[in-house]
Amino acid sequence: MYFNHAFRKSFLPAISSNTLSLTSATPQALTAGQIGIYSASWSTLSANTESIVPFYIVMGSYFSSDKISPALGGYKESVKSKLINPKYISRVIKLGAKLPLQNVVQVPVSCGLTCDTTYRLRVDVKGSPALRFLSHNMYRTLDSYTGCCSTVDPTLVKDPVATLLAWADQINQSPIFNTMVQARVYKHVITTAATAIGVAATTSQVTITVTNTSMLVGMKVVGTGIPANAFISALTSTTAIVVKYPVQQTAPTIAATVSIKAYSDLYSGAMDTYGFAATVAGGSATVPTYIPGTGSVSGFGSSSVVSPGIATGANIALTNAGGAYIYSAAVDAAAFTYTAGTEPHIELTGAYVETKFGDCTFTPTDKYDIEPLIIYTSLTDESGDPCAVACFTTSNSATGANTTANAATIIQAPVQAFGIGETVVRDIILSSRYLQNAYPDSSRVESLRMREIEADPQIAAVTKSAFYDQILILHSVPRFNNPTGTFDNDQYLLVYNVPTGATTTALTNFVVRSANIAQGGSATAGILALESF
Repeated sequence: MYFNHAFRKSFLPAISSNTLSLTSATPQALTAGQIGIYSASWSTLSANTESIVPFYIVMGSYFSSDKISPALGGYKESVKSKLINPKYISRVIKLGAKLPLQNVVQVPVSCGLTCDTTYRLRVDVKGSPALRFLSHNMYRTLDSYTGCCSTVDPTLVKDPVATLLAWADQINQSPIFNTMVQARVYKHVITTAATAIGVAATTSQVTITVTNTSMLVGMKVVGTGIPANAFISALTSTTAIVVKYPVQQTAPTIAATVSIKAYSDLYSGAMDTYGFAATVAGGSATVPTYIPGTGSVSGFGSSSVVSPGIATGANIALTNAGGAYIYSAAVDAAAFTYTAGTEPHIELTGAYVETKFGDCTFTPTDKYDIEPLIIYTSLTDESGDPCAVACFTTSNSATGANTTANAATIIQAPVQAFGIGETVVRDIILSSRYLQNAYPDSSRVESLRMREIEADPQIAAVTKSAFYDQILILHSVPRFNNPTGTFDNDQYLLVYNVPTGATTTALTNFVVRSANIAQGGSATAGILALESF
């Protein structure tokens, strides 16, 4: 070939019981999405052995009718690979889908703040969503004035939590900034040992038996192995808590004995996170707390809140009797000191929720975003000096000591999604067009109607919101008769898209064993192996 790319062909195999199986049916009998392997003479090859002779990998057509040429194949004809010579298979790769993760950063404060001083937190939010929204990266400088000094003793310092809450209010009440970032303020309540795991950890919650009974619904929970944004969602007994967290790609590993830190979720006395008055008729607050970034809820009386979060079941209390409550700043004091690793802190979570296009007017040129937002913070005092804010520090994970001034702690690094259905459906449209299958993609009404009639049903079988693993088989087809007189190869990449977590060993084992034996090795000790990423 004349360029260093492979000709790519995408498939959507049928999955049964979360397994990609190889059928023994004849090519003519393949149903939609069924995968079979056949010799050059079209005899069925067993999935439990290997082939040292060239073979085809064939998928049954998704078309159920054909008005073009029913006798000669047409749309109902099965979809075939090139003839694959196992000697020329170079790689077999499995790419696992990746769920996205939000960026979560934390700015802790370890001591009291100087009176009569303005502290400034600059927050920069970078990424495609911000650029598309504002045509530039999002940034804002948040000011918080600590108040006048005590007339009795000017050396007294100010409660730092009040500053954190002032910053959080400015973020959450901004009609622009709160579309990209959510700010929460937390204060440590208790550290306790967990004596046992009540149930095996799932991808969204775990029950933990604790030795201390002072925990409350709505408290944030931190511990080794527990994901970010984990909250107590229920108290199942006097010593057991249910910890709920955003859905994880794989179940987190939480040890049978783990030290749990519980933090109360704090709100300012003036306004709660979403801009409602904290004190309502009857003298109580009624707005629940949320786990940022994992869903949406709406509807409180005549008002409506749409938030990327899951309700914990806790209401914001007016005192610290709740897991979430209105915080009253302490009076001036000689010092506010906190144990390293348990400081009060403001936590910033990327909270962007993308607008999705529907299926009825879908076109391949529809925008979809997979780039996560990245949050950066920096602090200065009112003179712009970044070195005068030593109270805001990052904990050293090895020693627990606060060692880096003016730096946020990265609680969760952002991860870009991979293997989403939006990408798969476009890959299949491209492959189908190489096969001359129509896919009218104009926004004109007649094109939408033609698509309804003509579009490949394989495309409709893709769930755009789902995640897919990919099996990639790279092989070459030599050109023995080349007009240029130069021996050359064409490379072909076969891509099989399967729901994430599906078993695909029948296909990969056959291809790897065949390649190894044909290339002079053995089925188990050849030069080729399945590469997983």
